[in-house]
Amino acid sequence: MSGESKRAAARQRIAAKRTAEAAARAAAERRRRTVIGGVVAGIVLIVVLVAVVVVQTHRTSASAGAAAPANTTGNGYVFAVGSADAPVTLDLYEDFQCPNCKALEDSTGSTINGLVTAGTVQVHYHGMAFLNTAQNGQYSTRALNAAAVVTNAAGPEAYKTFHDLLFANQPTEGGSGLTDDQLIAYAAQAGATGAAVEQGIRDLVYGDWVAQAEDQASKDGVTGTPTVFVDGTKLDDLTPDGLTAAVTAAQQ
Repeated sequence: MSGESKRAAARQRIAAKRTAEAAARAAAERRRRTVIGGVVAGIVLIVVLVAVVVVQTHRTSASAGAAAPANTTGNGYVFAVGSADAPVTLDLYEDFQCPNCKALEDSTGSTINGLVTAGTVQVHYHGMAFLNTAQNGQYSTRALNAAAVVTNAAGPEAYKTFHDLLFANQPTEGGSGLTDDQLIAYAAQAGATGAAVEQGIRDLVYGDWVAQAEDQASKDGVTGTPTVFVDGTKLDDLTPDGLTAAVTAAQQ
């Protein structure tokens, strides 16, 4: 082999060695990044878990000390309307800002009222508050808080009157929501008046309770509104005929 050939072969060996070394360094760098990424991911996971624990601890703490309205029933998040001796229980989950809840009230509310008046049904109203926005001033929470204030001050029948007033005068979704002054005026129409009522509405005295009521609805398996159960069975047909048929079947 000539000298030039030997030099060319040497250059090829050196180039191959450098290529192999570069590949090895790249592989090592990838392994290092993978390890670092795993460590970072682990740290992030720990931080997330700590945050969840902190939030849950805060929720539990708030639950233990939060003000709760009088004249509720069940687990403390139920507004019961109608005779306790009624043979059928209707559970209704709703948000005062929910347009579909208003549609249900408009279409089937009179049927529900008739069944309550006849002593056939006791309605358990479960308030939810998930349609809060900056534009409506957290209206879902303010409305449910106001309903709790009314119930605390004047009882379940006043709650029902207030409930009907809020749905009859429901603000447009995406709008500004009813003001506290308007909620106070409707509370007075329902029979709940006085400084304590006004302060309770303005100061969100049951704000923590509202958040807990929302959590309870989630624990009950409710993911949207309106949701209706007749003696524990979810009602799919929310028309007057559908409700009447379900109540009749529950009595048999």
